[in-house]
Amino acid sequence: MTAESALADGPEKDGTVDNEVTTVEDAVRVIVVRSGGSYRVASVSGRAGSGSAQQGCDWSLVFAPDLDDVPYGTSAGPMPHADARFALLLCNGEVVRPIWVAPDDVIDLDAAAAAEAERYLEDVLVPDVSLGVNPATTGLVGLPSWFWVEGFDGSITAAPISVFGVTIDVRMTSASVTWDFGDGTREAGDLGVAYPAESSVQHTYATDGTFDVSATIDLVPEYRVDGGPWITLAGLQAQAAAEHAVEERQAVITSS
Repeated sequence: MTAESALADGPEKDGTVDNEVTTVEDAVRVIVVRSGGSYRVASVSGRAGSGSAQQGCDWSLVFAPDLDDVPYGTSAGPMPHADARFALLLCNGEVVRPIWVAPDDVIDLDAAAAAEAERYLEDVLVPDVSLGVNPATTGLVGLPSWFWVEGFDGSITAAPISVFGVTIDVRMTSASVTWDFGDGTREAGDLGVAYPAESSVQHTYATDGTFDVSATIDLVPEYRVDGGPWITLAGLQAQAAAEHAVEERQAVITSS
């Protein structure tokens, strides 16, 4: 008796799985999903999935060494792939039979979800930001100018994505903001507050001129699958820039 199972092409571009496989008599087909670093049995078909004793099974899988002297019972048959792993198929915690789990038998949901989340983050969630400045036209030497980021309030949560038969939630938050005021001053800060409120980001220029001001926002993207724990992806950045003119004015005392 042999146990062979394979997904023909794995997850397709539209998020479906091609279930066309080549079977042999008495073969067992097990689809395994890898998610959160663990494996779960998505479906079992073939002889191990039929019979009154196996109706309503809570299927699980335990990877084990393939040792000839261990009494697992029925042989799993010839190894179908060089990278196949030997496993025991369990029904409600009891061993049903040993099987081989080949790479094509596993839907790597972690990799698929991460790739989908990264694509969505770059295409949809990276904010299009700009800078707000007060005074809006021309600042004054010796008096603080106020700055803030427009177009992003510190977090974005996307509508859930349905793909590969699961739901993926994606969100993005800001970690830190680096301000460059264009006169050689760089400092860490936050997103600032829009006028007429007093912004938390302020800078006083010592000389007049036109300065290139920029804010670089470090973003923390995360995703989760089917309401599981949040998983952090590689950080992204958003940047906003503006020119800020500053002039110097002096009081002139005149006699009447």
